[in-house]
Amino acid sequence: MKNLAVVGIVMLGLGLAIGWLAKPAPVPAAEEVVVARAVASTPAVPSSAGAPVEAELPPGKRAQREPAEKKPVLQPTEAQMEQGRKMQAEMAKAMVKRQREKFEKQIGKLTDNLHLTADQSAGLTTWLEGQMKELEKLDFTDGKAMSGMMEPGNLLTTEALEDQLAASLTAEQKAALVDFKDREYRTKVDTAALKSLSKLQGVVEFEEGQRDKVYEILVGVAEQRMLAETEKPDIAGMFTEGMGIEMDPYDLGLQQAMTEAMGDPSKLQGSDTKQMGKNLRQVIDQRIDARVEQLRPVLDEKQLGQYRAELKAKGMGLYGPMLMGLESGQAD
Repeated sequence: MKNLAVVGIVMLGLGLAIGWLAKPAPVPAAEEVVVARAVASTPAVPSSAGAPVEAELPPGKRAQREPAEKKPVLQPTEAQMEQGRKMQAEMAKAMVKRQREKFEKQIGKLTDNLHLTADQSAGLTTWLEGQMKELEKLDFTDGKAMSGMMEPGNLLTTEALEDQLAASLTAEQKAALVDFKDREYRTKVDTAALKSLSKLQGVVEFEEGQRDKVYEILVGVAEQRMLAETEKPDIAGMFTEGMGIEMDPYDLGLQQAMTEAMGDPSKLQGSDTKQMGKNLRQVIDQRIDARVEQLRPVLDEKQLGQYRAELKAKGMGLYGPMLMGLESGQAD
């Protein structure tokens, strides 16, 4: 049976945080257990001052050390595997519930802003119920099922919801939809840019006139990210939105970076995990460099250095532990 951490890495490779977040706590390596038991059983002998000291090792033993080898990683027990599966199932249920609430709210907005008729609104609700039933059936640990879910036309998006209205909209409603989508888009872009600006202000002290110029650049960054997500939606966001979890805290496009670095998820099994980690690290470093360069016209070298250090230290978010596992080869 594969280590549950492998399941987590595969799921993250597909853009799904659920596997990694739900994995059991790591099992201590066998060597660490042996050392711990040896220390616990070592007798203490009194010193001349009466305080206990560790027993002397036999002559010649103190300097002896076994050659460094890769620590064996114990497989999780069946109980731990079962606990992980239960956690995954609970996270999946919570995700489905949040998605239902999100789209019910969106239907309400469309009804109010487009002045939908009762039949139009009911049609959206019926469509949503059908989508929710299909979502509830999915096994979120099944890579093939998730690959099918991510195919164009199968994703549950606001665009897919709006498509259900296309045939029934009047000319006035079509115009209202264009206006509504533009306002929503501008709001999302502004929110993302302000969030990035707030994080940056926590690291860099702006000089006079820099703030507004940086904000303009960050608006462009937010627009680029939203365009990328329209073309390749962030599936991981389905599991983490509304939970206070930021998978991509600095909007570096980590979902896309995972795909770029790891390639076809169906070929992950048996891959060199250290090389995968190296590839991902390179892609992330390139994205960090690109982000820093975008601000070069406004910030000085010291400020750019501070921002780069912040991104390298915290930019990976919850993908960080997964990347370290890949680089160390512990996910083999």
